[in-house]
Amino acid sequence: MQTVIPKTIPDLLTNPGIGFIAAPHLMGNPAELRDNRGVPVEEYRFLQSTKTWNHPDSGLYYCGGRWKELEPGQGKYRWDILDEGLEKARRMGCTSIVRVAPYALRPEEDVPSWMREKWPEEPDYPFWRVDPNTTDYADRWAEFVRAFAARFDGDERISSVDLAITGAWGEGGGSEFMDPEKLEQIISAYLDGFTKTPIQALLHDPVSVACIRRHRAKVGFRVDCLGDMGGFHPGRWSHMEDYYPQNVVNFHMQDAWKEAPVVFEACWHTNDWYLQGWDIDYIIDESLKWHISSYNAKGTTIPQAWQKSVERWVRKMGYRYEIHSCAVSEQAQPGGALDFEMLVSNTGVAPCYHNYAPVLRFAGENASFDLPIDTDIRRWMPDADLRVAQRLTIPESAPKGTYMVKLGFPVPGYLDKTLRLAIEGRDAEGFYPLCPVRIG
Repeated sequence: MQTVIPKTIPDLLTNPGIGFIAAPHLMGNPAELRDNRGVPVEEYRFLQSTKTWNHPDSGLYYCGGRWKELEPGQGKYRWDILDEGLEKARRMGCTSIVRVAPYALRPEEDVPSWMREKWPEEPDYPFWRVDPNTTDYADRWAEFVRAFAARFDGDERISSVDLAITGAWGEGGGSEFMDPEKLEQIISAYLDGFTKTPIQALLHDPVSVACIRRHRAKVGFRVDCLGDMGGFHPGRWSHMEDYYPQNVVNFHMQDAWKEAPVVFEACWHTNDWYLQGWDIDYIIDESLKWHISSYNAKGTTIPQAWQKSVERWVRKMGYRYEIHSCAVSEQAQPGGALDFEMLVSNTGVAPCYHNYAPVLRFAGENASFDLPIDTDIRRWMPDADLRVAQRLTIPESAPKGTYMVKLGFPVPGYLDKTLRLAIEGRDAEGFYPLCPVRIG
């Protein structure tokens, strides 16, 4: 056996399903950069090689859709609209978090017109456009969700899907006041339909979360007010100190990250936290404690004064694989055995929720072939060293000769081809050369 010790690197890595949500408006060569309040800001990059200004690069995009547009006629679906968004993300080098909202607050964001014609009156509850208890909303929305899942479950372009029950933007407003059977109907449509694609649900209320947990499905959680240190009720109450820490535990979701993503969205914008004088490192550390995979900064600039803190955040967010050693047989015969061992650690705070299993690529002068390694990286938890040991079989058809053995984690359909590892040596194909092996 020959042993290779790769050199680890501190780079900010872009990978599917993790990190800051991509900010297309800050890419390329914008004529002028402004913060979320419209104030011009000086340009900077997190790395000289990055393509995004004043914001980390990303391999993840938020792809939203509206029920009204996706089902313009009852039972008639426009999946091409969602496909277009997913393809836009793929061309940017991203997988997508997808949320289809049943409605929002503006007239143009209403429920589908065929439903509005049937139910013209709007309820008094402030975040409902249709009463889910006295109309057939639950029947029709669950029917849509089942069709949505049948079309997109397992789509390699999607990292995860938000579970939307009711309320503006599908953010759960009033879901705790729904009739239990109607609440169950919608939740079942999601959890029975999406069996391959990971799901996260809003950490909104104990009633809907308890209903989700009864299914014993693999569901993560999403919260949409990360960073609030008292913006609603200064000095008296905040999401960061008085809601999230308690209810992650009270709703029994403290271990949800082991099976599905934890996704955060900024309360207001990151720049607002800075202007309020809030402690960015406290906010970051709390999110890491809750095993964050991704953060939606709403495509706005990050204060340069916080660059180092945000770099630390990105390095820990989601999964990050360091390969500490690899051992490979020095030679093998066509049709014979080759031994491989690898010591890897996940230095992030969450696992990967898709099994982008590793592959050994044998690259020779006149031929090359791949051997998959039988391991499930979804079980590679943080804060642990993992040993992978396999005896692989060389194809009988492999020509004799010397091959360079390379390690890679292919991602189907992903523009960047493979996962980026926290080690040196990535080649143009996304593989990491290890050592030569003689066959024959």
